[in-house]
Amino acid sequence: MIHDFASFKCRAIHYWEKRRIIYNVALVPPALLGFLFFDNLNYVGDPHQIDYGYVSIWFVLSALLANVCYSFAYAMEFLFGRDDPGSWWMMYGRSLMFVGGVLLAILLALIGGHNIAVMDYYHQIRRLR
Repeated sequence: MIHDFASFKCRAIHYWEKRRIIYNVALVPPALLGFLFFDNLNYVGDPHQIDYGYVSIWFVLSALLANVCYSFAYAMEFLFGRDDPGSWWMMYGRSLMFVGGVLLAILLALIGGHNIAVMDYYHQIRRLR
């Protein structure tokens, strides 16, 4: 039960927003790795030009959607959160959800990088026709 909702809400926002930067930074390497690896596989070493404008739009859109997904942490916070510092959620739940969410997001960023590479490949083929 939440006794002081205003302070609980402020603490929850402070907790999650401090970690949003870590979340975003953690997603950049797997997204780029997935893109670069599968971009090379698509062309099998053949020289090609990357349409940076097209790829950038997809990476920005992916970043925006990743942050929308991160915002679902607030739903979990207000479902399970308690303002008691000794509660399970405050001691372990937040950290477990953050780590689990970042690991899942890293996997999805790797898959997203792959998908952007495939979309760029087919975009290049359509432009050549």
